[in-house]
Amino acid sequence: MISSLAILAPLAATLVSANPVARWTESNADCRTFYKDVYAQASNIDLNSVLGGKPPSQEALVQSQIDQLAPGSTVMQEIMAAPALNVSGTYSLWFEYCQPKNGQAKGVFQTHHGLVGNAGYWNAQLNGKTDNSFAESAAAAGWATLSYDRLGVGRSAHPDGIQVVQISYEIAQSVNIAGQLRDGSFGNGVPQFSNVVGVGHSYGSAMMAGVASVAPDAFDVLVLTGFTANLTASMGPLGLPGFDTTIASVAYPARFPYGSDYVSTPSVSVDQKEFFHYPNYTSDALQTFTTTKGEYTLGQTNSIGGPFALTRDNFNKPTFIITGENDAPFCQANCLITSLGANATQLDTARPLFPSVADADFETFVVPATGHGINFHTTAYDAYQQIVGFVSKHV
Repeated sequence: MISSLAILAPLAATLVSANPVARWTESNADCRTFYKDVYAQASNIDLNSVLGGKPPSQEALVQSQIDQLAPGSTVMQEIMAAPALNVSGTYSLWFEYCQPKNGQAKGVFQTHHGLVGNAGYWNAQLNGKTDNSFAESAAAAGWATLSYDRLGVGRSAHPDGIQVVQISYEIAQSVNIAGQLRDGSFGNGVPQFSNVVGVGHSYGSAMMAGVASVAPDAFDVLVLTGFTANLTASMGPLGLPGFDTTIASVAYPARFPYGSDYVSTPSVSVDQKEFFHYPNYTSDALQTFTTTKGEYTLGQTNSIGGPFALTRDNFNKPTFIITGENDAPFCQANCLITSLGANATQLDTARPLFPSVADADFETFVVPATGHGINFHTTAYDAYQQIVGFVSKHV
């Protein structure tokens, strides 16, 4: 599996000076859902030439994971050297569009969830409240939000999970969606926007790093959440191997009736370990996360490192990285411990990925006492204010 993730900077120096939006008692957003066909073409990796196709069983999948992680394994090198595979097509994606109830939107946040997530990550409704909803915080600040189940997840199409559903193809889809938002051709009652902000979480943040390379003008601002460039952490015991990746139809046969190229985490305990930091969340949050989580593909887990091998020399847009202090997959559960020097955090590992972004336009923020799944913690509202504050300064 190819992986990566990590980033941070002096906590005191990285605080975003925002004008916090007062908490609300009623919803600020009008939301609606719909399906839309999205075309894309991309150069994927011929993973079948290395993996040999879909695993015939859960036992075979586990062994393949062991083989990839064993000392002396050449699987990662084989994947990196595998032939390119040109993929194109039109697939149905499920969208949720939320706009402010009061006034015209200043712009739109185009969001991209991570592995195990789905569009609901950006509009979490917990304990009958909307404090955990990014869409609500955005609407309160005058911004619209467009979220979608990424390809191969939830209500969106489920094509070949090894050859088609890879990060390069999803990057191409994201670029096409952003272009339609900007030129007004998206349809479905979604207006034209002059300000389009790319927001990612985890795998979705890796996608945004890829977009910055292949289409540097797609977004006016980038917001990467749950992200670093710490490759050691992402392949360590709390990184992707800690997901205990299980064939989704084996772990939850009633929920995921797909082939063995579609996988998920197998239990609430794994979800807690990888996405949460006790006790900074409610029991309802953890249970809701597990009962509504999504599936992911072997194509995604084996291509996630692609964007980190790309250059972003032509990308100079404002970039904000915000990650929980106790992020397990990207910081080994403590983003404050780093070898980068005094006052640095693991979020700072991402700075070299964006060499052309001016220092004044690059900021990081560590969310205190928070795990990987920021939006499901009690600190989510405050994290959203940091995001809105950064974007407001640069748009």
